[in-house]
Amino acid sequence: MLAEGRVHRHPHSAPASNLGAFGGFSGDSGSVRAGIGSSIRPEGAGGVEEALEAALAGLGGAPPDAVIVAGTAALGSRTLPGLIDRVGAGLDCAAWIAASAEGLLLADREIVRLPGFAVVAVSGIRAESFSCENLPGREAEAAAEIAGELSGSPEAGDLLIVFIDSMGLALGPLIPALAQVAGPARIMGLGASEMPGGAPQIWGAGDFVEKGCAGLWIRAPRSPAIAVTDGSRAVGEEMEITRVRGHWVLGLDGCPALARLRDAVGALEPGALTRSVLARLRASGAGDAPGSPVVRNLTGIDPDREGFALPVAPSKGDGLCFVRMDSVAAREDLGASLAELGPGQAGLGLYFSCRSRGENLFQHAGLESGYLARTLGGAPLLGMMGAFQLAPDPLEGVPLFHTYSGVFARFER
Repeated sequence: MLAEGRVHRHPHSAPASNLGAFGGFSGDSGSVRAGIGSSIRPEGAGGVEEALEAALAGLGGAPPDAVIVAGTAALGSRTLPGLIDRVGAGLDCAAWIAASAEGLLLADREIVRLPGFAVVAVSGIRAESFSCENLPGREAEAAAEIAGELSGSPEAGDLLIVFIDSMGLALGPLIPALAQVAGPARIMGLGASEMPGGAPQIWGAGDFVEKGCAGLWIRAPRSPAIAVTDGSRAVGEEMEITRVRGHWVLGLDGCPALARLRDAVGALEPGALTRSVLARLRASGAGDAPGSPVVRNLTGIDPDREGFALPVAPSKGDGLCFVRMDSVAAREDLGASLAELGPGQAGLGLYFSCRSRGENLFQHAGLESGYLARTLGGAPLLGMMGAFQLAPDPLEGVPLFHTYSGVFARFER
């Protein structure tokens, strides 16, 4: 039996019954509690220790069931590992993960392109950590490796939080592998930010994870509510992709795709066309389901074939709308997405955001985190800015790979 507050990893075998191993919750289960500590000078004497102490103090004396640590890339590839080691030295919890981020969004401040460090500790949940490394070329094998580390199988209502090396991994096979592990559970992920002159940094249970991923399998008394926002403003109407070849969109609503693009943004030279707008894609059948669209760059123009390229291969029948990122649209969409969560008694907010957001998009420092803090009503907030985000697919397919977006999880008390 997995006792609350402690994690037992079984790397070579898994019990037949997940409930017997991972543990459920009875009707009188305690509430989720969280604490957070942060520092803008963590490398100084006591900086990390004070942040960890503040995070643990928020648990009211309960032992932590899970811990998430975030350090900004501005700390540098030499400094951050030492800070993570100091967290491990003061922590009595096996279920913890850490990653480098472009910036941190906290309830009282945003730390972007500056040294910053944050620790969030959570009690009142069941949690296990997992990791796998050296994945380039064998991303599909992550499913078996992670499943071998867990004591059972995730169930509906569970959440997998995953940090992923954003450089050098093929997400095409990796995301389905993660989905295979999750089963009916949901996944929320972040592409860890690269360090200046180096690769992203990720840790699982204190161990450095090279070229791989690390995560937490979490079961809470009440399943976290998740919202996705992108903040893009449409340039014209959504159209149906009617002709496609690989990554190239050649037809929209039965017309040449390049002509539709020029209609939306004007007669610009090819290089300017790819810089002027983005494409918002929605899978066929998704309708207006919240969280269903994904935003992508345009990566090429082919005047001869009268089409444009995307970094992903779209499907015939998908919807496509040209969009621009817009500060007013970002505020409106974030507010609406949070409102759709409905009322709740928040115990913790976790937010994975694109590094293009924050003050860059909202035009005011602290505005994006302010929206989140208000919806949490005083509960701790840990936001991390990274290269990409993973969020549940409303159609219950594999997790969606997002860019330019924010993914928010509200853990209920």
